[in-house]
Amino acid sequence: MLNSTQNTTQSTLRTQPSPSALKTPPSKLKRIGVLRMPMPWHKPIVREHDADAVILLHGLWRSVWAMEPMAKYLHQQGYHTINVPYPSFRKPIEQLAEIIHEAILIHGGKRKIHFVTHSLGGVLARRLLQMIPEDQIGRVVMLAPPHQGSEIVDWASRIKPLARTLGPAGMQLASDSHKAPTLPEEIDSAVIMGNQSSIPFFRRLLDKENDGIVSVDRGKIDGMDEFHVLDTDHTFIASDPRVMEITLKFLREGKTD
Repeated sequence: MLNSTQNTTQSTLRTQPSPSALKTPPSKLKRIGVLRMPMPWHKPIVREHDADAVILLHGLWRSVWAMEPMAKYLHQQGYHTINVPYPSFRKPIEQLAEIIHEAILIHGGKRKIHFVTHSLGGVLARRLLQMIPEDQIGRVVMLAPPHQGSEIVDWASRIKPLARTLGPAGMQLASDSHKAPTLPEEIDSAVIMGNQSSIPFFRRLLDKENDGIVSVDRGKIDGMDEFHVLDTDHTFIASDPRVMEITLKFLREGKTD
C-alpha cells in the first residue's frame, strides 16, 4: 500500500483543466437532491442502451441519488448505465461487493463493464474487478477514493458511538485495516480528487490539501494511469460538470490529454 509520500511510476499528475474550456458548475443548491438519504426500498436505476455498461457506485451513507446526475449524463452520451444502491453502513465490504456483483450480472449481461465510483465505491470497485471476467472489464474512474485509508475513520473508531455510525464497511477504511485488492495495472484507471473543503470540522484531521473528507494524497494507488485534482469538494464531486467531462473522456479514450 502507498503512503502519502510515495508516487506511483504509472500515474500522471494532472493540473486543473482551464476554466475557459469548462461548463459553469451549477450551484450547490441546485444539486442538493444528491444528498437524499438511502432507503431500504431503493433499487438499481438502469438506463438501457446497446452499448458498454457503466456501473455507478455511491459512497458511505450516500444513496443512489448521489450518482444520478453522472448516470443521466453518461446515458445521454451513449452508455448503458446501472446506478447501484447498496447498504453501505450495514454490511462489510466483502458482502457489499457480492450484492453489487449480483446487480451487475442481472443488468449488465455480457457487455463491457466500466466503473464510475465515489469514495467507498472506489474501494468496492477494486474488489469487484476480481469478480468480473477479464474480457468484460473496461475502464475505471474513481472520485475521491480513500485508497490509503481514512484519517476520519482512524479518529472515529476510537469513539464508540461514532464508530457504530460507520458500520462494518466504514470501519474497514481505517488506515491499519484497509486491505482491498490492489488495482491491476493492465486496467485503464483514473482518480479524480477535490481540494476544496466545505466541512471545516474535519480539517484538523486531514492533510493541508483535502476535500473535507479525504486527503488528496490518500486517493493515490499503485496502477492508476491518471491522477487529477480539481477545486471541488467531496460531497458534490460526482455532480460537478467538469468532473463529468473528464470522466466521459477517460471512459471513451482511456486518457484525457
